[in-house]
Amino acid sequence: RSPLLDDLGQVSIGSPFYGEEKNIIYFVSDSGIENRHLFRLDIQQNDVRDLMPDLKWDVERTQLSTDRQRLAYSVNEDGMSKLYVVTLKDFSDVPLPILPEGRISNLRFSADGSQLALSIGTATSPTDTYVIDLEATTITRWTRSEIGEVNRDTWVAPTQFTYSSFDERDIRAFIYEPQASGPHPVLIYIHGGPASQYRPGFSSLFQFLQSELDIAIVAPNVRGSSGYGKTYLGLDDGYLREDSVKDIGALLDWVEANPKLDETRVAVYGGSYGGYMVLASMVHFADRLRCGIETVGISNFVTFLEKTQGYRRDLRRVEYGDERDPKMRTFLESIAPINHVASMSKPMLIGQGLNDPRVPAHESEQIVAELEDHNIPVWYMLATDEGHGFRKKRNRDYFNQVLTLFLQTHLL
Repeated sequence: RSPLLDDLGQVSIGSPFYGEEKNIIYFVSDSGIENRHLFRLDIQQNDVRDLMPDLKWDVERTQLSTDRQRLAYSVNEDGMSKLYVVTLKDFSDVPLPILPEGRISNLRFSADGSQLALSIGTATSPTDTYVIDLEATTITRWTRSEIGEVNRDTWVAPTQFTYSSFDERDIRAFIYEPQASGPHPVLIYIHGGPASQYRPGFSSLFQFLQSELDIAIVAPNVRGSSGYGKTYLGLDDGYLREDSVKDIGALLDWVEANPKLDETRVAVYGGSYGGYMVLASMVHFADRLRCGIETVGISNFVTFLEKTQGYRRDLRRVEYGDERDPKMRTFLESIAPINHVASMSKPMLIGQGLNDPRVPAHESEQIVAELEDHNIPVWYMLATDEGHGFRKKRNRDYFNQVLTLFLQTHLL
């Protein structure tokens, strides 16, 4: 046994598999590049080659046929999955039919490699299974997920747009715009992570809010989001933390300039790190927001790092900063929403699981107490049988009903 690729240093390497010959290994990596590409390693020649040097996006999953003749892989192109099938020997493209636009998962070849099964979920359809006949270049839908008696005609797909932030950097975002005429009230949804990405998938909550309450949902991928390269991913690390909050301020400018949206009725919503972003937005932009909704959010990075489970503490310090360093501790305290509650002023809805190992319930309890001390309206839902987020259906259903009532009360 001998190590391979030691000379690449500390880089991301994943999805390795042997190719058509025993001395050939394929793998996905971001070695020396911004995004995750497919590489080919010739062990005998010690030759490493990037097979897609012009690709500006991440390879998200791969699947090799049983006979090692064909490779299927999907690419995250600006939040949407793009499927490719190639003949491995010469990396030539295999023609494919037109697929629904959404997120792809669960790639599987048939035993003879002539068919490819996959799952596709879209903004207007829950995830279903499809099979592609690679010889006939056709696609067949095998399942239709249960949606009850809901009228699909009321659902909308999001459109993508780009807006400019404070430093003229382009920020990508999606908007679900109701079919009814505007101007619409707005719910800004901020994803967690922070090294994650909002990618359109089926959300019964979003479809309910836009069709029944006429609320436009805007989902930005602020700096620090994945999917746009390593440089973009690191733009909010450590002392740059509040630059991502400024991206929300620039988004509020975009909302104000859009005649289809009502800039006087805007709310923010997010969970986990997105919960921190909600609290920080309420601190900085309370005069431009009606209310905020956050679940399992971070109210102080210092207390969060001290109380989160030990197995993840060092990993989080790389992202947020080491609270044991006096200078960094002072900075983290200076941006902590818990220390600026007086500036928030607008109603808040906070949800928390009592047994959360990632963002302990203490983070929610302390911000709720401060909001109450400052006479700021706050609704608090604590689920005693949950961890990081609401996983059980009865709790999700209850929180969504509370959220709806909160929006009707404070946004609409």
